[in-house]
Parts: sequence; C-alpha cells; structure tokens
Amino acid sequence: METVGSFLVEVGKSLTKFMLSRFSTLKKFHKNIQTLKKELQKLTCRRDEITEDIDVAKLEGKCPARQVVDWLIKVEAIQRDVEEEINRKVQPFLQEVRIDDSINGHGCLFDSNMHQRYHLSKTAAKKCDQVKQLITESYNFLTMWNVLKLRDIPIQHIPAPSLVGEKAQEKLRQLMEFLADNKITRIAVYGMGGSGKTTLVKTLNNQLQSSASGLCDMVIWIPVSNDLDMKKVQSRVAERLNLAMNAEESIECRASRLHQALKSGKRFLLILDDVWEKIDLDIVGIPQGEDQANCKIVLTTRSLAVCREMMTDKELKMELLNEEEAWNLFARNAGNVVLSDDINPIARSIARECGGLPLAIETMGKSMRDKTIIPLWRNALCQLKCSASHYGSFDKVHMRLELSYNSLPSKILKRCFLFCSLYPENFLITARELICGWIAEGLIIEYQTLEESFNDGIAKIEYLKDSCMLEQGEGIGTVKMHSVLREVALWISSNKKEIGFFSSSLLGMQEKLQSSSRCASFMKNSITSLPSRFSGCSNLTVLFLQCNPLYKIPDGFFRELRALRFLNLSSTQISSLPSSLLQLRELHTLLLRDCSYLEILPQLGALCKLQVLDLYGTRIRELPKDMGTLTHLRDLNLSHTNHLESIIAGSISGLYSLEALDMSSSAYKWDVECNVEGAAFDEILSLQKLSVLHIRLDTVDCAALDSDGSWFGRLKEFSIWIGPRSCDSSYLPNQHDEKRVILRGVDLSQTGLEGLLYSASSLDLVTCGGISSFSDMVSNRSLCGLPNLKFLTISNCDCITSLLIGEKTLGIMLPNVEHLTLNCLNNLETMVDRIVPRGCLGRLKTIEVMGCRRLKTLISLALLRRVQNVEEIKVSDCRRMKQIIVNINLYKTFPKLKYIDLRDMESLTTISSKAALWSALERIEVSNCPKLQKLPLRAQNALSIKEIRGDLNWWNSLRWESAGDKISLQQRFQVCADSTFLLREDTEA
Repeated sequence: METVGSFLVEVGKSLTKFMLSRFSTLKKFHKNIQTLKKELQKLTCRRDEITEDIDVAKLEGKCPARQVVDWLIKVEAIQRDVEEEINRKVQPFLQEVRIDDSINGHGCLFDSNMHQRYHLSKTAAKKCDQVKQLITESYNFLTMWNVLKLRDIPIQHIPAPSLVGEKAQEKLRQLMEFLADNKITRIAVYGMGGSGKTTLVKTLNNQLQSSASGLCDMVIWIPVSNDLDMKKVQSRVAERLNLAMNAEESIECRASRLHQALKSGKRFLLILDDVWEKIDLDIVGIPQGEDQANCKIVLTTRSLAVCREMMTDKELKMELLNEEEAWNLFARNAGNVVLSDDINPIARSIARECGGLPLAIETMGKSMRDKTIIPLWRNALCQLKCSASHYGSFDKVHMRLELSYNSLPSKILKRCFLFCSLYPENFLITARELICGWIAEGLIIEYQTLEESFNDGIAKIEYLKDSCMLEQGEGIGTVKMHSVLREVALWISSNKKEIGFFSSSLLGMQEKLQSSSRCASFMKNSITSLPSRFSGCSNLTVLFLQCNPLYKIPDGFFRELRALRFLNLSSTQISSLPSSLLQLRELHTLLLRDCSYLEILPQLGALCKLQVLDLYGTRIRELPKDMGTLTHLRDLNLSHTNHLESIIAGSISGLYSLEALDMSSSAYKWDVECNVEGAAFDEILSLQKLSVLHIRLDTVDCAALDSDGSWFGRLKEFSIWIGPRSCDSSYLPNQHDEKRVILRGVDLSQTGLEGLLYSASSLDLVTCGGISSFSDMVSNRSLCGLPNLKFLTISNCDCITSLLIGEKTLGIMLPNVEHLTLNCLNNLETMVDRIVPRGCLGRLKTIEVMGCRRLKTLISLALLRRVQNVEEIKVSDCRRMKQIIVNINLYKTFPKLKYIDLRDMESLTTISSKAALWSALERIEVSNCPKLQKLPLRAQNALSIKEIRGDLNWWNSLRWESAGDKISLQQRFQVCADSTFLLREDTEA
C-alpha cells in the first residue's frame, strides 16, 4: 500500500507541475503574443538594415555571402509562419477579456477556448525564442563580411548610349575578334576627344555580359583620366578582385598582391579608359609577357603615341560619322522639331557644322531640343559658323577637347597647333608650307640644313596627328584640322588669352586685331581691295592673304609691318608687288604661288633675310637682276613658270645658301647654246649646299658636265627630266621615289649620262632609241649594273626586243630593282634571252606589262630562276601572249606571289600548264581573256586564295581536274563589276 501511495503522490506532483506549467503558459497568452510582436518588429528593422547594406554592395559589384542569404530566408520563413500560425488565429481572442482578469481568483479556467489559447501561447513563446536567435546571429555579420567576403560579379553592366553608325559597329566586331585571338593581348582604341571611344568599350563590356561569349571570366573597368594616380588604378583593380588594400601600403606591395591575384588562372579583361600617358603595368601589378596570357588589356586614348608606348598589338581608330549618321544622331537628340519644313534645312546645316564628331552633335542636338522658334536655330547656325566663343552650349565641347591641347608636352607644340587655326575650316594644308610658317614663327629651330628643319617639322606634324589634333589630308603631303578642333583653337586664343593668333574676315580687321597679335589670317575671304596702310600691328610676324580675288596691293600697305617674317599672297590676282614690300627686312618666307597674273618682280635684294621664295605658276618672264644677292635664300621654287625666259648670269651661282631648287616644267632653257648671256647649268653645279633639285633639261649635254656623277651623287633628292620640248605630252612619271630620272626621246647609245644614271633610284625611259636591249645600256662598266635603281619603267621604246640578254650581261644587273613596268613596247619578244647571272632582278616584287603585243610568254625558265621574290604580276593587252609562266614543277614556284591580274589577253590559254604550290597567292583577277579555260589551282594547292574575280560566264566555262576543286574554290569567286552590269542588263531585257 505504501508503494501505491508513494506512486500516487509522485503522479500527483507531476500532474500538479504539468497543470501549473500549462496554467502559466495559458496565463502568459497576451504577454507572449505582445513579446513576439515586439521582437518580430526588431527583426524586421534588422532585416531592412541588412537589405540596404546588400543593395549598396550590389552597386559596388558585389553580392552577399551564403550565410547572409540563408539568414534572410529564415527571416522570411518565420515572418510567414507567424502570420499564418499565430496572427490570424489569435485575432479573435484579442477581443475577449484577459485571462487573468477573467479568473481573478474566482473564475473557472476551463472553457471551450482554453485549449487553443494554450497552444497559441506556447507557439508564440517558441517563435519568440527563434526570432531572438536570428537577431543575435545578425550582429555577427560584421565579422562574417570580412571572413567570407562578397562574391564578384564577373561583368558589371555599365550604362552607355547606343553606338551610332556602321563604322562603330564594325569596330565592335573587330574588338570581339581581337579578344578571341590568343596572340593578341593588348588592344587600343584611339581617336580625337568626343569621337565615341568610351561608348565603344562600354558597349563591348555590356556585350560580353549579355552574350555569354566565354571570352573572359571577369571584366575590370578602370577609369584613368589625365591625372594618372597609380594607387587609384590599383585600388580599382583590387576592389573588383575583393582584395583589401591598406591606405598606408606601398605601391610595390600592392602590385605584388595584384599580380598574384591576376595569375589565379581566371581570364581577365582590363579596360583602361581615357589613358593620357604610358602606364607602367609592372608598377600596377598587371602581368606581362608569358604571364599575360590570361590577362588582356583594352585601352582608350587620344594619342597614338600612347599606343606605341604601351606596345599595343592592335590599334583601332575611331572614325567620324558620315553625313547621314551625323544627322540621325542629331535628330535623335534634338527631337521631332527637326521634322518641321522650316527648321529641317537649318538643323541639317548645324549637324554638318559639327563635322561628324559625336560629342559635338549630341551637345548641339540637346541644346536645341524641341525649340520651335526659327530665329534661335538661325542664330545657333550663325554662331557655329563664326566660331563664337560665347555660344555657351558649345563651351562644354570646347572644354573637353581643350584637355587634348593641355596634354601637349611643350608650349612650342601648343603654338604649332594654334598656328593651324589660321587656315580655314577643312582646308588642305600643305605640310611643306605649314613647316615654313613654323620656321618663320620661330617654332622650329633653324638647323644647319633645310632638310633637318623639315624633318623636325614632320616630326611635329606626326605628333599632332598621333594626338588626333591634326588629320591626314586627302592629297599627298597635306594635313587638315577638324572643324571643331579649329573652333577649340580659336576659342583658346580668345577665352584663354593666348594672344597672337587671329583668324577672321577683313571687315574691321584692324579694330579686331590687338597690337600684340603676332599671327593673322584673312585667307579665302573674297577680299578685292586692301586699306592703304595696315597700322597698329607692329608686332605682326605672320600674315595670310592668300586665296582672295585681290588685284592690287597699295604701295604703303606693308610700311608698318616691319616685323613681318611670313607673308602668303598665293592664289591672288595681283600683277605686281608694292614698293613697301621691300621694307620687310625681317621677311623669312614669301609665297606667291599660283599668282597667275604676276608678271614683274621688283628688285628683291633688300629682303636680306629671305630664305624661302615660292614663284610656282607665276607669269614672270625674268628674275630680278639682284637675285644673286639673296645670300640667305635656301628654298627657291620656279616650277611651272611657263613664261620664264631670262635669268641673268650669276643670279643662281650667287645663291650659295640654296638647298632646294625646283624648276620642273619651267620654260627656261639651261643649254649653253640657247642662253649665251644667261645663267648656265654649271651655275647650278656650283651650289655646294644644294641637296634637292627638280629640273627639266633639253639635252644630255648639261648632265654630262658632271661626268663622274659626284655632284649628282651628293644630292639627296632629285627629279631630272631630259628630252626635247617637242616631246611634251600627257606622260606623267609615277611619284614613287626621291631620285628620279626621266629620259624622253633620248638616244640611249650616247655617253654622258653615266654619272646621273648611277645615282638614280627611279628611271623612266620614254620613246627612247639607240639600243635593242636594256643590257646594251647597263653593260657599261661605269654603271656597275645600276645598283641603286629600285623602279624601272620603259614605255614606247620600239627599239627594244628584249629586256636582258644573257651574253651581254657580264655581271649582276639591276640587283635591287623592286618594281618593273613595261608599257607599249611593240617589238619586245622576250623578257630575258638566255641565262643571266644569279642576282639579276633578285629583289623584284612587282611586274606590270601592258600593250607588248609580240610578247608570247611573260616569265621564261631563265627568268623564273631569278625572280623568286615576286609578289604581284599584272599583264594586259598583250595580244600574242599565250602563257604567263613557263612549265613549273612543285618545287620551283613563286613562294611570295600574292596577286595576279590578267586583262584583255585574247590569245592567253594558261597561266601555267602545270599545277604549282601557290603558298602565298591570295587574289586572281581575270577580265576579257576568252581562251583562258583552266586555272592552275586545285583545292590542295591554293589554300591561301581569298578571292577570284572575273566574268560569270568565264567562271562557269572553266575546266577543272575534279568537281571537288571547283566546289572548294566556288565560295571564293566574286563576279566582277562589268559582269554584274551585263547580268543586270540581261535581266532587265
């Protein structure tokens, strides 16, 4: 019984304890619910704080660690549970009287809702503990962030405007191709400011992100700017790599850590935007050499010189927009207002004035957006044309481009740039004239020789071109300045008080010019008359008046311009020069080029410092009698002086400082028989400093005066045309070398030319006689086989039957000739007759034969052995030619031949009768060769072929060794333009 009693006591105790626990839980129903709500509110606030931190981290290209994500999931789950399991169920009970009030010592606890209240209270207490635990966990994230870090986003999207124009899309495609090429590790995108370089590489970044191309594992975008800070560059790289950098840590230590991180095995692409100077990649910590295989670089810059210093593998230049692309961009920014009939033509003119520069187009377009008042549009156009510095919306463009000006390394280069603004918008500036202006202005040191001065000038031009501040002109030896850059130069001259450069119309020019102005330009301003005196500008050193319909200059016009050093009156209609010109004692350069009405020159002896005198295309009949007193004259241009008949004896020999003389196409005759009292050719031979000579001689006798060639050999550049004037025709020699001799109508058997020919690097023989083979001429021992000759052209010489004859070729002939042209040699039967010594024509690269109607084979076996370096073969209008190359086998072919062009060959049946290994052949063009029915090509021997062009009917009629050969080469065939035209006509018919 005692055992049973003890058992019952224990059961009673446990039951009492159980009931008291349930009673306590039941009693705390409201408290547990309220506590849960308060803790849940705390948890929600903490969640919001962490979510906000995550959003900030994402902006920095990061995402939360796994524990943080899991914590947020738990928070979301418990919030959902509380809402579903407690809030909805507990709401009815919150309207009832509190439990402790209801019993208050005398009520019964046992009612119908007691069981639900108990479970809700217990669940609330349990959830409250979980909420508190989550809150506690959240405060450990400060250490968890450092330990776990944030994961990298491989490629961050960068907001960028869309690319404009097909050229930009092509540049993007090229960039993608370069990135795919394992041999290319450094790529540069360069161009003038505002041309779209940054937009292009931003688009590249975004395309890599969206395309999943697999070209790289991570892109690191690094803005550089013109104030290079190595630590900032390192910090940007470290930030993307999640490397913590101590501010006090040395650059070297940082570089070591970055180097190791970038060698992790991932493929990185670093985009360095807006680079102004060389960045030492070692100092930054970017792997180079073999280590750079997985770390490619794309950089943008305004300077090609930076590309060279950074040793980039590929450079892409940003091209300006064409007129249609520029208009589309302008219209997009200006809005639908440009569709108005009244505004549209003005808007198009404004777009054109921006010169295809995207930055300028966008700026102007946005400034005019939705403006409907027509006078505002007209004013904007007027301000742009006048380069008005106060036109505010364009100042933003000027300030951006001024950075390029400020980055020039010297004041001299800056003034060279500003000097170019003296020329009108889009004007083709002759490099030689520009350099003369720089020399006169003191921007180039007057070296010992004119050549050295011009070399320095060319270096400055190239630097400005590399900096995208000058552009290559369309003509040979010309440059130009972009219209917007010219406006920037004028803006700098005015706003930044760079006194000295002034360019405007003549209207009120003396009011506009300042007394301290050094350079003034009034060219191309339709000026017909000048004031009687140019006063108030005593410091003026440069004056442009060229390209004006000016017919007279007042006698006193130059009287107060005593400091003038450079005067350009070219392309005016003046017939004489004023007397005040002779008071310009400091004058260095006088340009009278294409003054086609100028017949008389005053006595120029007073211009004692004159160094450059250009009389090209004038109508002068004689040179001044005191010409020989211009002892400082270094450059004299008398070319195309078609009326020049008299040069007083001693006038040329007195110019002992002369270094360059151009008398090409001048009427003056140098022969002693024609000029008994005038200057003879031996006066030119007496000029010891002369290094450049361009002249026309009537007979061989003048050249024979230098029989040993020592004087001609000293010249660094010459073009000498020898032949009777009765032979004048439309023949123009190619402008391809600096030492050219043109013999026209000359008997090549006579002596006296040896010294001149030995020095020549280019030789044209036109309508000459006296020899049957070029060997007859070159066999002269004093010529030594013409070792300096690189270009040889023979035209209309009917006496020649073969180019070289083996038995007459005693030594190596023409060893350095690279380009051979034979034109209309009606009796030429063979190129090489019998075997010629090894080394003859050994460096020949191009062969061009036209109108040689007796020639049956171009390259015989004897010639084949000697011309293994040929790269191009062009043959046309050789009616009897049946074969281009003699039978060749697999081992004797042209290893460097890239291009074959055959036209108008009615008898041609084969290029080569045997197949050869065309290891370098890229292109074949065939036109009007009806009997050519087979090409020496097969699928396996022409792997390098990129294009075959010809008539479609000709292609379809070709015979092949196998159908597979045609199928293989079919995709490389292109129908020539003539064939396409004929097909179109047939279709229309």
